[in-house]
Amino acid sequence: MGSPATLATQRRRFAVAAPSALALLALFAFLLQPGFSLATRQAASGAGLLLAGVLGAVSCGARAAQTTGRRRRSWLLLMSAGCTAVAANLWATVVGADVVTSPSAVSNGGIALALALSIAGLLMFPSVRRRGADALVMFLDGAIAAGAVLVICSVLVYSELLEATASSPSERWSDLLFPVLDIVLATVAMLLVLRTRGADRSALAMVAAGFLLYTVADLTFAVLAAKGTFEFGGYVDLLWIGGYLIISLAAWYPSEHTDAASPGVNGPGSDARATVLVFAVLFIAGVIQVSVRGDHLRATEAVLWVALFLAAAARQTLLAADNAALRVDLERRVRAQTADLRRLARQNEVLLTSVGDGIYGVDPAGRVTFVNPAGAALLGYSPDDLLGKVAHDHFHAPAVDGTPYPSDGCYISQAIRSGTVAQPEEDVYLRADGQTFAVEITASPLLDDDTVRGAVVVFRDVTQRREVERMKNEFLSVVSHELRTPLTSIRGSLGLLAGGSLGELPERAGPLVTIALQSSERLTRLINDLLDIERIESGTRPMAVTVLEAADLVATAAHQIEGLATQMRVRIEVGDTSGRVLADEDRIIQTLTNLLGNAITYSEAGGVVHLEAREQGSEVVFTVRDQGRGIPAEKLESIFEPFEQVDSSDARQKGGTGLGLAISRGIVEGHGGRIWAANAPGRGAVLTFTLPSPRRPGAEPGAVARQSSRPTA
Repeated sequence: MGSPATLATQRRRFAVAAPSALALLALFAFLLQPGFSLATRQAASGAGLLLAGVLGAVSCGARAAQTTGRRRRSWLLLMSAGCTAVAANLWATVVGADVVTSPSAVSNGGIALALALSIAGLLMFPSVRRRGADALVMFLDGAIAAGAVLVICSVLVYSELLEATASSPSERWSDLLFPVLDIVLATVAMLLVLRTRGADRSALAMVAAGFLLYTVADLTFAVLAAKGTFEFGGYVDLLWIGGYLIISLAAWYPSEHTDAASPGVNGPGSDARATVLVFAVLFIAGVIQVSVRGDHLRATEAVLWVALFLAAAARQTLLAADNAALRVDLERRVRAQTADLRRLARQNEVLLTSVGDGIYGVDPAGRVTFVNPAGAALLGYSPDDLLGKVAHDHFHAPAVDGTPYPSDGCYISQAIRSGTVAQPEEDVYLRADGQTFAVEITASPLLDDDTVRGAVVVFRDVTQRREVERMKNEFLSVVSHELRTPLTSIRGSLGLLAGGSLGELPERAGPLVTIALQSSERLTRLINDLLDIERIESGTRPMAVTVLEAADLVATAAHQIEGLATQMRVRIEVGDTSGRVLADEDRIIQTLTNLLGNAITYSEAGGVVHLEAREQGSEVVFTVRDQGRGIPAEKLESIFEPFEQVDSSDARQKGGTGLGLAISRGIVEGHGGRIWAANAPGRGAVLTFTLPSPRRPGAEPGAVARQSSRPTA
């Protein structure tokens, strides 16, 4: 068995096969016109039947090679039927048999076998699984279709055959055998259309159409042959040729290669199509009965019509009962789902009402669609007052000078535009009475099948928290200032003692004074760091921003930290440096020494710390890379928070206050830059920050200085 072709390949093949089949049919229709001689028409009929039969057999064989299971067996049976019919026609031609006056028994037997194989092939195709009333309706559809075909054949064919055939019973049964097989074939072909669904339906409908056309040709031939008026080389032969070509074309129709029967689920139009097909055949049978017989009915025909009407009535009764049961079941399911939706809506309403934080939702235009009672109370409104209002314009507080912030930069617009969650940030909201209060918000997009329908914002009043932070900062500032003065005296006195200015110390006192001096220096650094943090958070730390060479900043920082590097036996390696920056020289050198100090502290003896600066577009990127133990992934963000360290034991083993990176972040962000941490491939950590270059739009020294005056923590 060959590998199944893709749908695209099947479509290309069908696009070639369809016009080719139409062209062949048109050619033989032209050659069978009465204007040509009888010999020409008979030669054309013989060639057409042979060619169409061979094409049908080859096409069915090709389709069988591309399928599996029952479908493969069905197409193989149809291929065998085509080969048998071609062989029977060739035998009749070889022995010189006349299909009317002196038919060949071998040829007739071959044609009968071909019809039987075709019936078996059609019955073999996988069909829809039917159960209960649906299966009974399909059975009645088949019975009605078969009865209608039998009525048509009884009126048009069998009456003519019974009147025209010889009186010998054996000859009469021989003449009636082919019409019986044709009736069975036509009935099975119609049932094939009724019992299939999905992608195979079009291809099998073409197969059924081909066999129906073949059946019409056979029955027409039987009547004309019985009357002695059949002439080989006429349009009846064109019906046979057309049937073969339609079956050939069906074998090339694109379809999925699955062998499983389709589940018994009917689409909206399935019952309608079946009803139209069944009653169309029944209507045609009635028209033929009235047109040919008039008001004269034979007993057998009357029995057939009574059975047909009873079957049709039973079919419609079953459909009505099944539809009524389906409607009742659907109504029950709708009621159950409606109750579930109401319960879920009530549960969501209770959740929103019970939450202490404010929650409101907006549509894509930013208009409020819902707000919980806690959120409305925080804003000083009732929930109904806020519905339909644009959130950004209505209660987002303007800047200090009264200028409203642009809505495009609002976190709500960003969440709707990007479809991502806006990380917690702080904002200022405006109450109904005009007072403002600080809030912490999180904005999340409302997604419906990857389509953003709006956003949900959760906000919390952080006024008290800010007040606590302000009191904490004031306390730290006061304590730090109060400690600095006596600590300076203590440090100076210890320095005099350790330096021998007051005489040589006893042997046991020297180490103690050295330890006390180192501890006082460490305490001084801690106080200075605390003061730096307080100034950064309050925005009172001045900056003298000028245009500086990145190479000078790197060289100065490397020189200042060289003593610590020598002490720790770590080598500092300065890489490529380029670009100019707008920065406060002292603050950036402080940042670089903080980063270099951390890298040296956490490097092993003999390690290398790499420092470089590269210009990228409108900014300069500074990078410090060490060969230490690296930073855990969960700490890459939090290490920039005050008093945060990779390991709690680092403060005891490595020293340090846990404030260096927090100060560095405040300095960098105060310059309008960014700072982040990452792990180097293999081992070590990479600390990177950016500073604006003079080429960045709006990056003049005055603008950077104004930016640095805003709180950043």
